[in-house]
Amino acid sequence: MCKGIIYLWGLLTLLDTGGGNTTLAQSTQTAPAGTDVLTLNKALELARSNYPSLRGKLANIRAAEADAQVTNLRFLPQAGLQAQALNATSNQVRGAYVSNGGLLLPISGVRTDGFNNRAAFTSGLSMVVDWEAVTFGRRQARRDQARLAVEQTQADYEGELFTHQVRVCDAYLLALNAQKAVALQTANLQRAQELQRIIRASTAGGLRPGIDSAVTNAEVARARLQVLESQQLAQQQVLRLTELVGQPNPTARLDSLVFYNQLPRLPLSPGSNPALHPQLRVYQKNVDLGRAGETVLRASALPSVSLLGSVQGRGSGIGEQAQADGSFRIDPSPGAGLPLRSFNYIVGVTAIWRPTDLWRTRASIAAQRERVSANQQAYEQQALNLQAAGQNAVLQLQLAQARAEQAPIQLDAAKQAFIQSQARYESGLDNIQALTQTSALLNRAEVDQALVTNSVWRALLLRAATIGDLDSFFQQLPR
Repeated sequence: MCKGIIYLWGLLTLLDTGGGNTTLAQSTQTAPAGTDVLTLNKALELARSNYPSLRGKLANIRAAEADAQVTNLRFLPQAGLQAQALNATSNQVRGAYVSNGGLLLPISGVRTDGFNNRAAFTSGLSMVVDWEAVTFGRRQARRDQARLAVEQTQADYEGELFTHQVRVCDAYLLALNAQKAVALQTANLQRAQELQRIIRASTAGGLRPGIDSAVTNAEVARARLQVLESQQLAQQQVLRLTELVGQPNPTARLDSLVFYNQLPRLPLSPGSNPALHPQLRVYQKNVDLGRAGETVLRASALPSVSLLGSVQGRGSGIGEQAQADGSFRIDPSPGAGLPLRSFNYIVGVTAIWRPTDLWRTRASIAAQRERVSANQQAYEQQALNLQAAGQNAVLQLQLAQARAEQAPIQLDAAKQAFIQSQARYESGLDNIQALTQTSALLNRAEVDQALVTNSVWRALLLRAATIGDLDSFFQQLPR
């Protein structure tokens, strides 16, 4: 989620420097027949369904939901069935021993007739039902922890989705700006070519010096290079946009230039509760999840009370009673040892408590408390970053609005200067250098007009991103 804050600061930096390279533009190549126009809404929908990182976040949600289901099932009564058929000897000595994890298997029964290596079949069948009925809050603590884990993954997804939507919107605006720049550079090339045609005719008739024709040729070549450069950079910008929607395509067609027909209403309404910001909720859920883990640790040191029930049967090929000589009859056949002969049942309550866990969990709780504190500080840091980004966004929005008010004035003045310079040149009062300078001034004013209009929309997007409410941006989109 730190990437979201970093992205916002990067967007602020681009706005500070005027909105990026003025030559970024979309290729003017005609899209293949049947190619759909990529609108902003469609781009956002494609990104939601196709972008791998978002799909990964959704998989994390499903995994957390499955883990929560497992946690709930663990508190249901546990039933186990066991059946066994063995062929073994029955020698045993009196005295205790420790199994040590099952490495030494028990042999039941004590023989009174010495040792006998003859083997016999034995069988066993049992069913055990165990239910941890009283957990002293441990059950609810683990359920709360599982629920918060699901909420944390959901908040993580929502925060990533929010950040990615901002990326897509910004990339779309830049791609539209690139498309507009190509149109402006193409218009500039057409002006230069028209001037070239007129001056060629004048120089051919001896009315103009040959240097004028050479200068216009150079201007046409420069204008053509600007168009080619803008087309190249435009393909890169469109490729970046389509990569963000999960379908890289440098020739994708974008929506019309309606963004340049109107400016958004300013200013935005005040932001909502900062704690509800999608990029902050995940940090808050991390804090809540950490506190739930602390509760689980506290409950883990408490006793547990379980209800236990079992029925079992045993069979053996060894006789139950000693014979007259003190030995036990051994029948090695499966028919004598496998059928069940004795049956037992168990019903009762078991209680387990390890007082030494109190010392172990005390250290674990202290460590968990520090992790919660670290998560809380991370939350405070991100809240501080968003607060600063929001204040900067307001300044950028005000600056973009001021620039948008001045750009039309500059463009009108540049048009008048070009018209007057062209008239003075045609009447012989100005040279070709003055005319090319005013032509370049007009081209720059046209590009600046498009840039400042686009920068207002991008500043609006940035403000919406910092307050955590993209609806305030979407509601002002041109219809």
